[in-house]
Amino acid sequence: MEIDAIDVKLLAELQQDGRLPVVELAQRVGLSATPCARRIHQLEAAGIIQGYAAAIDPALLGLKVRAFVQVKLERHTDENVARFRSALDAIEEVVSCFATTGEHDFLLQVLVPDLESLSDVVLKRLLRIDCVRDVQSSLALETMKRSTRVPLGHLR
Repeated sequence: MEIDAIDVKLLAELQQDGRLPVVELAQRVGLSATPCARRIHQLEAAGIIQGYAAAIDPALLGLKVRAFVQVKLERHTDENVARFRSALDAIEEVVSCFATTGEHDFLLQVLVPDLESLSDVVLKRLLRIDCVRDVQSSLALETMKRSTRVPLGHLR
């Protein structure tokens, strides 16, 4: 799908407030409601817009510990990666996972209420995945910047 300037405006507005009514969104980007709704549908169908969610402050819900856990597999085979991915699906506290270059294979972001809970996730769940060789954790002391927004400047 080719993205034009109006699509970029739509994406920027929806990233700012995904609950905007189509009529208001259309006014902000200079369209009428029907073409605006059609463009949103096209962006969704193309997979560019993957869903809508509320931005939640984890600390206000008692999830005060944010850790970044690097994981190295025994061997980086397709089978091990699939087993690791499947095991991660059962660990709710792992909120994101990235395959990485460098010494470790994956970088996980983990949200938990306290250090005891982090210990449980690392020692009793991650390290018990049979293809995991090593984990290394770092704690976030302070969140300096947090965003779910995707940069759009290069599309303008």
